[in-house]
Amino acid sequence: MERFKTYNRTINLFDKYTKFIKSINTEDIESNFTLYRLIELKSILSDINNIMTLISTRSIATKILSILSLNNEDRERILNVIDNQKPNSNGFDIRIDSPVKILVEVKCNSLIHNKKFGAAQINAILDDARKLRLESSRNMKVRKSIQDTKDYIKIIAIVNFGNKSDEDLILQLLRETKCKESTNSARKERMKVKKFLRPLYSLSQIHEITDLENVYLTILHMDDLKNELEKMRLEYSSKNTDNFTLSPYSYIRSLK
Repeated sequence: MERFKTYNRTINLFDKYTKFIKSINTEDIESNFTLYRLIELKSILSDINNIMTLISTRSIATKILSILSLNNEDRERILNVIDNQKPNSNGFDIRIDSPVKILVEVKCNSLIHNKKFGAAQINAILDDARKLRLESSRNMKVRKSIQDTKDYIKIIAIVNFGNKSDEDLILQLLRETKCKESTNSARKERMKVKKFLRPLYSLSQIHEITDLENVYLTILHMDDLKNELEKMRLEYSSKNTDNFTLSPYSYIRSLK
């Protein structure tokens, strides 16, 4: 009987990545310059983006779960839900229903020229804010799993890759943008959500949040991602050992 009957995002993505790395011919570099290899590389680059999103999602989840002081069973259940989701699936990156209701969307975009968010990146973040508030008709698929988000703390976690201060990143998103008369209606609607954005520089302030109408912007750092990646590597490397179980999060119990 196979040990993994359900989809596991960490193992699926790491398998694809390691398979590609092992397939690179380091002795004959020119042999890698084929159309087939380029198509394969294009696919793996997409998977790398998915790996980065997963690392970031697990990182913010680990921090939130620690702040909420959940027991190991609840921590493991929430982390398993994250790992059982396929990349780019409908719904929210993280959903916690107790003891505090929290929804999280994760963004790990690199800044354009290491200076600022691009227009498309800002649009995607604002779209996530609207998604968290269930504003847009584009989020009808999300409504199948949750009818209302008014009782949830809504968070967007943004990765700071070290090029700018946390304050600068958040200010780029909070900065008021005036729409011209000729601006299309979709952009106008997107810009309206800015008035609900608020900085959340410390996740420990979650317990102090009372205004559930707003969407809170928080920052993840490189060290957060490095720590989470190391845990994921340990999980992945342990999958062929006798101690590896159906749950890839069983190691959590040993961290206490």
